[in-house]
Amino acid sequence: MTPTSPIPHSEIIDRVKKIMRRDLKLGSDFPIADDMPFFGGEADIDSLDVLLLLGSVEKEFAIRIPNEAVGRQVFESVATLVGYIEEQLVRGNPDALASAAPVSPATDPLSRLPHGPEFRFLTRAVSVRTGESAEAVWVIKGDEPFFAGHFPGRPIVPGVLIAEAMAQACGLATPPPQEGVAIDGKLVQVDVRFEQPVVPPAEIVIRCQHQRTIAGLSQFSVTASVGSMVVSRGTLTLNCSPIVAAAVGGG
Repeated sequence: MTPTSPIPHSEIIDRVKKIMRRDLKLGSDFPIADDMPFFGGEADIDSLDVLLLLGSVEKEFAIRIPNEAVGRQVFESVATLVGYIEEQLVRGNPDALASAAPVSPATDPLSRLPHGPEFRFLTRAVSVRTGESAEAVWVIKGDEPFFAGHFPGRPIVPGVLIAEAMAQACGLATPPPQEGVAIDGKLVQVDVRFEQPVVPPAEIVIRCQHQRTIAGLSQFSVTASVGSMVVSRGTLTLNCSPIVAAAVGGG
């Protein structure tokens, strides 16, 4: 007996189209044919659109789309995406993520970050698996200058700084173009939910897991925890490039 998908074909199509309308901000009257091409057609998506759709599709159908399957192989059209989803649902799609065993560089991983000490929100790196994952700690003592205004008499760690710490951890996990070269990472998209406020003193454990890289854009899943409690979680997308020293002199 030929195995079948636990979700009917027509329902997969409807759910994919719903994701497209939401993530690509297509109007309710925008026509989406079952075989509509993604590239060069009316939708004409770009690399960031692909990342948005990938994350939503993986969450919606509880599947994993590996990097080697991304691109025109899957995103040639709505039909090829739906077909790939069906294949993964039939197979059961076991989680293929590699374990995040710690691998520590010989030098301080934080030295790879372009930020100066005044704007570094990681105190120490716990483990770094280049190209895969990183774990770091931000130690909050309570005497940090920003607490004077956020908020007087009831200090709370600003969520935007937790998101920045997450981005810096992602920078640790991003593979350098060559050994010893610092990375200039620019945030392209932030999708982070703050579940609990953090008050000093605290040790915030930041964890990131690389999901995929497409056209220079790297996507990470991220969490921030205090003790056993996850205080924020989400997804960050970075555009990372090597820092190029500015030319000196001239005439």
